[in-house]
Amino acid sequence: MSNSPHESSPTHEKTVYSPPNDLTITESGTGARNQSDEQSEGKGNPAGQANATPVGFESSPLAQKASTPTPLTAIGPGQETHNLADSQARLDRVIANPFEQTNRLKRGLWDVAHLGGILCLIIWPWAFFGIVSTMNGLAMHDRLVEIVTRYPHRVSTVATLIGTLNQVAATFLFGKAIVRLGQELIDRRRHDVDAEGRRVQAGDMSVFRSSCLSAFRYMSLVWGLGTWSGLAKRKRQVLVLVAFLATWLVVQFVPSGIAGLITPGHVIRDTEISAMELDFTSSEPECLTWMEANRVRNTCDWKAFGSTRYTTCLVENQVFDVLDAGRANMLFSAANVSNQMSLLNQLGVGGSGIRFLGPMKGVLPLGPDGVPDLNFQPTPNPLVGYETPKMVSYNYTLNHQGLDANIGCSWDTTSPITFSPIPGVGTDRIFSSNGTCDEAAGLQHVLENIVQYPMANSNNSLAYWACKQIPQPGFLDPTYFVYLRGRVNYRSTIGNITCRITPLRAQEYSVRYESLLGYFVSRPTTYEEPSPLRSTFYRFVEWGLVGLGEVVWETQNWSNNMFAEAVFSAAEKNFNLSTLQRHDIYLSLYEALIEGILDYQATYSRLIYSIGSNPPQNCLRTVTGPASYSVRGWVVDSFKAGFLLPMTLINLASLLLLLVCLFIGKLKYRLGFDMMDNLTLLTANVAVPEGRIQGEIAWSDSVTFPQVSNLAAK
Repeated sequence: MSNSPHESSPTHEKTVYSPPNDLTITESGTGARNQSDEQSEGKGNPAGQANATPVGFESSPLAQKASTPTPLTAIGPGQETHNLADSQARLDRVIANPFEQTNRLKRGLWDVAHLGGILCLIIWPWAFFGIVSTMNGLAMHDRLVEIVTRYPHRVSTVATLIGTLNQVAATFLFGKAIVRLGQELIDRRRHDVDAEGRRVQAGDMSVFRSSCLSAFRYMSLVWGLGTWSGLAKRKRQVLVLVAFLATWLVVQFVPSGIAGLITPGHVIRDTEISAMELDFTSSEPECLTWMEANRVRNTCDWKAFGSTRYTTCLVENQVFDVLDAGRANMLFSAANVSNQMSLLNQLGVGGSGIRFLGPMKGVLPLGPDGVPDLNFQPTPNPLVGYETPKMVSYNYTLNHQGLDANIGCSWDTTSPITFSPIPGVGTDRIFSSNGTCDEAAGLQHVLENIVQYPMANSNNSLAYWACKQIPQPGFLDPTYFVYLRGRVNYRSTIGNITCRITPLRAQEYSVRYESLLGYFVSRPTTYEEPSPLRSTFYRFVEWGLVGLGEVVWETQNWSNNMFAEAVFSAAEKNFNLSTLQRHDIYLSLYEALIEGILDYQATYSRLIYSIGSNPPQNCLRTVTGPASYSVRGWVVDSFKAGFLLPMTLINLASLLLLLVCLFIGKLKYRLGFDMMDNLTLLTANVAVPEGRIQGEIAWSDSVTFPQVSNLAAK
């Protein structure tokens, strides 16, 4: 090739496509000439003999910078073309990891976004934690509650997914901070000098340091088990390994911490509830007059009150409920059967009845699940809306007035009960029982309007009577006596039983309702300074003795007495006692059975009194107590705060690394490649000292990156 300045510059043409009409589409490279230029040159460059471009010129950086793309041109037949294989070979020379020119503005914006992402991951969990903690629990929206209630298992899946996404984000940002740290460390080494004043080779970094950055970058154990013994020989390397394992372990706890924070639970809210009920210890004349006018009478009828109809008698059509209440108290108190229920079938919301665990203690429960129609002058219900999906459960406690009965029974040799024929009726089928109260002993008649109890002439008959003794000096309430007498077969097993009841008066009880369990529990109320005792309206307690007699009488049939048989069955089943002989356990069973029936009678007596219209204010008492309810929402505690620490620590580490990089690099951004990238590592060089077997690499050997060398050459 001539070097004369009059000769044309070499032309590089590459055939891309040859159409059927022999028209060739060409791409002209640097120095290409058109057809008119060739004709003006004459024989200096004959047609069909183009000058060849030197090998490697086109792929060199200098040629790439100098070249300018030209449009596709058409050439006619006879011009030189290259085959498609040459075109494909040129396309395969694309650099997989080309040198990246750093743009300070773009790099600065990426660092700002990096910093913002780290701060978001640090702030949002603790911001949510703080809001929930400040509000003492955050309740869910009703729509969200419906979704959580309908798909409870998917909630945990979504929470785990969000926790995993936070882990991925935290690991990604931490890895990017490691990349930035590697860039700044390599750039800093470019300006270091050794002890003799010579500049350190550009891109110098030890093999161990490079592997450490890769391990932290990808959160992966890059060291094989066979190299651990060699790494453990140096303290610094051991510390790095421990730091990596600790970081890896911290990252694994990120999903559980976030999932535990956002998984909904139950938010507890506390409030107070109050109601009003009759006070049977009032001594106001107006109140006593009203109670006399509305007292319980020995007649049975149905009466409407509010949205429910109630029976006005104590036994008859609810005799089984009364007997069941006594039986439940007998098993609960005497036989220690802890799951026995007392049931008021005719009361309660929606006709479902009111249930008590154990004895009801003569209380008539009010509140949302009591008898709301009987709540005199009701206050706003703080549990309103508890039937919505948001409300998970609730409970409340009210200090109701009930009945206190201390009963002690004993065997007796005599009885005031006598049996006598009924005039005009044969004794072979029926007779009567009645009793007398010894006035000389200070006893008085207590069974109002009761003269005698007609009884079937059965071999298993049980008779009942009751008296009262006027209050003794120093006592506020009278003492009551209940007498039981068995006949024929019951004579040996029951005989004569006398039960002494003192006191029998109104008493305050703490009544708690649990919505998840669906029953009330009555417990004696304890006060540091108990209020002074007051006498109880006598008809309230004495009518219970009348009702007790009605139960014993109405449960008698031709074959046996269900009142007595309830005791026998409990003794046989729970104590393995024979029904043919007496035992002291029978006495405790009778005591509990009588107490349970009196409790039921007191509860229903309060109901009948409450149906009376317009009680005076001095007949009412306010009952108050705490209430709490649980709604679906989010709650936090110290345990959840502890599980948030891994998320916070890994993001604080990312923040610290990024700030260190900004301080070291001073926003110059000289390097922009990822030294932990697989393609970058393939181009790295390890300087192996002379005398070492080829292929053996030590942890202290230096790693050189050509990207840094190219930058240094500039």
